Amino acid sequence: MKYPPPSTRRLRVYAFDPQSAIMLGTVGYAYATIDLPWEQVWEQPLERGPVNEYFEVIDIDPASKQFYDAVDLNDKYLLAQNGLAPSEGNPQFHQQMVFAVAMKVVRLFERALGRKILWAPVWNRETGTYEAVKRLRIYPHAIREANAYYSFDKHALLFGYFRSQNLFAGASWIFTALSHDIIAHETTHAVLDGLHRRYKEATSPDSRAFHEAFADIVALFSHFTLTEAVYAHIQEKGGDLDSESLLSGLARQFAAGTSGHGALRQYIDKQPDPELLANTLECHDRGAILVAAVFDAFLQIYKTRTDDLLRIGKVERGQGKRLDSDLARRLTDEATKTAEHVLRMCIRAMDYLPPVDVRFGEFLRAIITADADLVPEDTRNYRIAFSEAFLRRGITAGNCLSTSPESLLWDSPEQLLGQDDLSKDFRDLNLSLEPQYDRDAIIHQAEELRKQVWRWLVLPDKKDIAIDLQWEKALGVYFALRENAPKSIAQAEGFPKVEVHSVRVTRRAGPDGQDLRQLVIEVTQRRRGYFDPEQQKKADRGEPVGREDFNFRGGATLIIDLRDRHLRFVIRKRIDDPERLNEQRAYLQQPGGAAFTYIPAATGAAAREPFAMAHRGE
Repeated sequence: MKYPPPSTRRLRVYAFDPQSAIMLGTVGYAYATIDLPWEQVWEQPLERGPVNEYFEVIDIDPASKQFYDAVDLNDKYLLAQNGLAPSEGNPQFHQQMVFAVAMKVVRLFERALGRKILWAPVWNRETGTYEAVKRLRIYPHAIREANAYYSFDKHALLFGYFRSQNLFAGASWIFTALSHDIIAHETTHAVLDGLHRRYKEATSPDSRAFHEAFADIVALFSHFTLTEAVYAHIQEKGGDLDSESLLSGLARQFAAGTSGHGALRQYIDKQPDPELLANTLECHDRGAILVAAVFDAFLQIYKTRTDDLLRIGKVERGQGKRLDSDLARRLTDEATKTAEHVLRMCIRAMDYLPPVDVRFGEFLRAIITADADLVPEDTRNYRIAFSEAFLRRGITAGNCLSTSPESLLWDSPEQLLGQDDLSKDFRDLNLSLEPQYDRDAIIHQAEELRKQVWRWLVLPDKKDIAIDLQWEKALGVYFALRENAPKSIAQAEGFPKVEVHSVRVTRRAGPDGQDLRQLVIEVTQRRRGYFDPEQQKKADRGEPVGREDFNFRGGATLIIDLRDRHLRFVIRKRIDDPERLNEQRAYLQQPGGAAFTYIPAATGAAAREPFAMAHRGE
């Protein structure tokens, strides 16, 4: 008899890290079980490693010259007990944990974005084309040092381990592969690189910090999926989430083993300084301001959702009195739902950002616009909570009339360009948008859509030059070397190069049954940048100059509503923007301005790892 497969695959992990399992105050919720959807018939079955369609765990330990046997999560004994029991000394559990948490992050993104996650492609110098990366590799014991990072050069997540003399850490050897926060953080770097591959480039203080901040946002809000930990804190603190705890900090054991601090980063910030952002350049410190703003918005939303429950229970918030268990459970439900909603708002914003040179204020506009697009009526004032929290930390959006949610919405193409609707031109493009389920088919369809849109935009097959001029204005790029076009734009065969990075089909469901189907297109262009303004002028005029000092990029994100093929938003960064060019030049010339890029001595200048140095011994 053939039995139906289970709906989920359950895998045990450390809820935070091994340190929480040796303390009486936290041992009650030190462990968690992650439920992953069981593989469907069109998906690749899970293999030893673990290996699936997204990840391949390879457990090589170069420092100790070990190759550890791969865990088989399909073993009947492991299936019967939800995988291996958490253990610091069992390499197979390390493999299980990095896989389970990484897949949990992927599913969070897919649910919010309404599509499958694809990794950043790799540029093949020999063929001059991008090649798809089907699986990301995970190395649980890659390096013997206090570090973990996403390597886009190796297409891998590399986790380190190190010896600690700090007794407070609770272990002589600390493994980053056993930190729920660190795994979530590094996986988010990889996912974000797949969504916006140019965000890892150093273009401004915000561009460096945004990658770190967004990875922390995902790791931080993952805490609130751990209901027992949330329940314990709420019951102990009288319904208050405003005090420092495991929930509000990140990577406690790693911090204890390196600096001796209670957490690597702590996000309770009761008295924010709106002037701090202007005086902070270090990527983690600057990113922490953005994370604190998002966490503050969450806390304010949680309070408004639970004020009535505390009034009914006749309890004053945060009075230190242990709550009735039923009330604590209801408050826990509200906290977990709010955290889930806030995280989805942040993830959905990824499709409403420009493809290059992202700024914190643009992230705020993207959050507000994406949420308004899916949920037009903001009955609980979530969007106001975000705008207030960002304003308290000095994060503003330029060129907006005010900080009200209505003013923060991205302009429509008609408002932005002051011209007729461009949608009628797009409707002539016949794209194959049939849903695909097999991962190889999804990757193939994405590449075919990308090529089709590129041909439609770039190739000179349209007779009416006015149409090209309209789209040049809309996208902020050039399709021909017109008189006003900077000749420093990268060229091929006498025409400016234009990249269509991706064409993504999304389908999102709102809380009230809303069904939003969109096409998201990213278009970019590269221009040679020079530190010397006189050299820049010569290059822009087409005069011969030396090799460029940096890349300057422009482009736009197009969002099309597939229900009526209407162009909803054009979110652009012009390639000929002199102010932005001067800002990037000034930033890169500051002391330490390019320190985001780390060049490993063993591999030479060809292999740049922007996250390796940034994460080393934080």
